[in-house]
Amino acid sequence: MSSIKKHQCPSCGGNLTVDNDKQMYYCTFCGSTFDYEYFREEQMHEMGETYLSRGEFMAAADAYRFMLKKDPHDFTALRGLMLASAHLTDMDKLTREDKIKGFAYNSNLINEAIECASEEDKEYFKEFGRIFSDKKKLYDLNHEINSLQEDKRKLLAAVALDDIEREYYYIPDKRGKMNDPKVTFFPLVITGGIMILSGLMWFIMQSDLETDWLIQALGWFCIITGIVLVGCNLIFVYPKMREIKEIDNHSKKLQAESMLIEEKVKSLESEADKLSAGIRISCHDFAKKDRMIMSKIKTV
Repeated sequence: MSSIKKHQCPSCGGNLTVDNDKQMYYCTFCGSTFDYEYFREEQMHEMGETYLSRGEFMAAADAYRFMLKKDPHDFTALRGLMLASAHLTDMDKLTREDKIKGFAYNSNLINEAIECASEEDKEYFKEFGRIFSDKKKLYDLNHEINSLQEDKRKLLAAVALDDIEREYYYIPDKRGKMNDPKVTFFPLVITGGIMILSGLMWFIMQSDLETDWLIQALGWFCIITGIVLVGCNLIFVYPKMREIKEIDNHSKKLQAESMLIEEKVKSLESEADKLSAGIRISCHDFAKKDRMIMSKIKTV
């Protein structure tokens, strides 16, 4: 016994349940029963279309499946099954491109429709399925592009944070301007080195001569001051330079990853544009073919 909802009870409006064993409908609310033939084929088609228009895709699929039990090659029922499989209310929805809203379909229903189609209709349903497959691929491409672009935004945000952190290690000058430690380190190291060498050269040049204590003091002053300058730079400034170097290396790595993502995005966008153009042409041609077929069916 199947508990799939097929119709509404004419007596009370409740949902009818189909009993395949007894080949009849029965209402669980008022107890009324109806033969399969109670609902004519035209009514079943209308009911399937009604379910589709309401967005009740599972109910629509069930209704079309019921019709296929009477006629496995029913073109209209198979067509409706295809629409229901992709949650499309009508054929016009197929031609509308939506890069943001997800596109998915029930492959089992697609295969079911293709297998049940008559030989003369099989190519129609295969083409229908290919369009679904291409639209799903296009959605997946756009989803991947959006995901990569989000990753790129995160990388660039991390680079911006590195820039802010980098300034934390800057050193103010006399005017209060913040400068890279290199601006302070190298001049002071050079100055300190010159003072140490100057002091040493002074003692070497004056080693054979008698000098008073003032000149000796000046020599020692140069050497000590030079050592202090170099030592202070190594203790206080050099660590800041190392931190900044690590930050710069990290930023370069992030920027390199960002460039790779950008190249990947451009490649995917090119692929998506080509696929999108192909889908538009396919959908246009297929919708035209579908209108011709449906107009012939309605005139029969």
